Amino acid sequence: MSQADIPKNLGFMVSEGRRAKAMKILQVLAESSPRRTPPGTDRPKLLDIGTGNGEIASVLADDYEVTSVDVVDQRRVSGGFSFVRLEGELLPFEDRSFDVVVSNHVIEHVPDADRHLAEIARVMRDEGVVYLATPNRLWPWEVHYRVPLLHYLPAPWFMSLLKKFNRYHEDISLLGWMELQRRTRRDFTVTPFSDRMCKWPRRYHLDCPAAVAGMLARIPLRVFRLLAVVHPTLIVVMQRRSRRAGQG
Repeated sequence: MSQADIPKNLGFMVSEGRRAKAMKILQVLAESSPRRTPPGTDRPKLLDIGTGNGEIASVLADDYEVTSVDVVDQRRVSGGFSFVRLEGELLPFEDRSFDVVVSNHVIEHVPDADRHLAEIARVMRDEGVVYLATPNRLWPWEVHYRVPLLHYLPAPWFMSLLKKFNRYHEDISLLGWMELQRRTRRDFTVTPFSDRMCKWPRRYHLDCPAAVAGMLARIPLRVFRLLAVVHPTLIVVMQRRSRRAGQG
């Protein structure tokens, strides 16, 4: 897709709260990353897939050496990180190039989710981690088009209705918890984090009244884990499964 082919009104680039979202990502990575860089050595290399306005990449660059990619340049913030515009679905990097990969609300937009995941697996180092977030298809409110329940229909029907009512911007393909597990199990082990965010929202820089946060903190974590299938957003950390001899 060329720059000229991108619709002028994408409808999905959100500016509000981007710094808080970046801080949430950093908190998750701090809790999950097995790699600690000794003082005086190079910072870990992070690939941010889906630059958007650039604010998240810029904040992540405080702790990482960040390369950010997108199919179109919509940056309003460009300091602190390198930007590469993609020409297709393949990532233009060598195997095992990054310690951390961030795919934040991207997988539902790509034409081929399996290729997206395979490319992430290819470019991440063996001890690396992936932060992946995507809206949960089973949550009744669809956040991109701001409509309830219609996204429960098969994706082609949902897109067709959006076009009929002049609401369509681009195709999306939402994943549920079981579908995400199925697609990731070949290359990754998956650790959910959305359950922890439900229990301790303020730890992850989510806007939550103190009284509500106190009540949530008293609920056992296992309850939120049992409810993972209906979390509004699926947020997971993934690690690469052992590569077999002869694999890239």
